[in-house]
Amino acid sequence: MSDELSEIRQLLARYCHRVDRGEPSQVAELFATDATLLPKYDGDYRLEGRAAIQSWYAFYTDNFKSGVRHLKHLIHSIDIDVNGNDAEGVCYLTAYMISKADGKVYQAQGTYFDSFSKQTGQWLFARREINVEFLTECGDAIERLEPLGFDPN
Repeated sequence: MSDELSEIRQLLARYCHRVDRGEPSQVAELFATDATLLPKYDGDYRLEGRAAIQSWYAFYTDNFKSGVRHLKHLIHSIDIDVNGNDAEGVCYLTAYMISKADGKVYQAQGTYFDSFSKQTGQWLFARREINVEFLTECGDAIERLEPLGFDPN
């Protein structure tokens, strides 16, 4: 795999970890200063610029992430085309979470459509469109497994 593809894949993974466990400012750092975010599953609007994107992730944290536990975003079926310092990509997303309201596990399925830009040696999101096609209730959660009983002595 080329270094460029590897770096973009790392950006995609870093995004998932920061959305799940980071702060809105850490997520926004992954976007170019003039980037565009289109969270299509929330409505037909666009956010322009890193400051607006950070504001949206703060809203997301307050209005969604705060209501779930163990949020995990996974990306797969990644397809990226690099053309110099620009790239286009698409990947599927699966997110798992436990609702604080009902204690049930949910799975979201969707698609990210991305444009990337390499700026000062670093790949960033130039445009990210987030589509969530469906949410499925998976059932009750077991948040703590019973110990296996290994005796270290």
